Amino acid sequence: MRREAGLFRVPRWLRTTVAVLVILLCFFYLARTLWLGARQVDWSEVTVRPGPLLLSTVLFAVATLIGGLCWSLLLEGLGQRHPLRANLKTHLRANVAKYLPGYAWQILGKAYLCRVQGLPMGPVAVGIGLEFGTVILTGVWVALVTAPSAWLELLGVGQLVGWRWPLAAALGAFLVGLPWCLRLVFERIEMVRRRTESIRVSVRPLWWMLLWMILAWLLLGLAVYGLIASLSTIHLGQWPAVTSGWAASAILSLVVVFVPMGIGVKESALTFFLSPLLPAALAAVVAVLARVLTILGEALCFVIAQRL
Repeated sequence: MRREAGLFRVPRWLRTTVAVLVILLCFFYLARTLWLGARQVDWSEVTVRPGPLLLSTVLFAVATLIGGLCWSLLLEGLGQRHPLRANLKTHLRANVAKYLPGYAWQILGKAYLCRVQGLPMGPVAVGIGLEFGTVILTGVWVALVTAPSAWLELLGVGQLVGWRWPLAAALGAFLVGLPWCLRLVFERIEMVRRRTESIRVSVRPLWWMLLWMILAWLLLGLAVYGLIASLSTIHLGQWPAVTSGWAASAILSLVVVFVPMGIGVKESALTFFLSPLLPAALAAVVAVLARVLTILGEALCFVIAQRL
């Protein structure tokens, strides 16, 4: 069994090589976009407006704090009632570990901090996996709901216009029913394997977690909109497209788990998604600055965690 399992393992050197190639290609795309599009922007008219920039930074930090609240609600939904302050501290501290090479560091860091707090590892492991999955699913739902039809046409994916609302409705129904399904699954597991550590699912905290995740995605879209408004003129009607583009690019960076933090992937994708709204070079600048503000927001939350 171990030999067969080993056949399906991707060698570390191959994962590293692919990650480096992806990062280099993404940076090449960003550099090429900046180089070719720089002449299309009158950089003398690009002035930084402190107000929207500060608001954007605050919104990035608030969305990170909401992530800690979602983690606390998730644990409560899995039958682990623990003080909100302790759960926030765990989430915000572990969040910084993702800046180490390899996505596993964030998982191991959160698991270790939860063990120190005395939480059982079974529900914690389920919670970490469920958190990752629901972040992606809620992000996909937000991207579908907020994507304007005209923007999709400009991106060259107009065929999605007819499928957007049916897909959003199906995914929304799945998310609403997910807590019930989890409760049925774990009740069945408890009946079959009575000696294992039981997980008693509460539906209401999980629903609240999903709602807060959706709110966090919307706030992050507003944060990117504020960042654009600090550099250029953009009307409020473009916020849905910005939100959809941010959600889609963030999901892509999460899915590409072999690239640390999705570096380069998120920036390249966001540049592409913003290109119908902004000059290409300015879109690349916004994408890079969005990464910087994300890091600043998470660093601010880490400092807050030290005070909790």
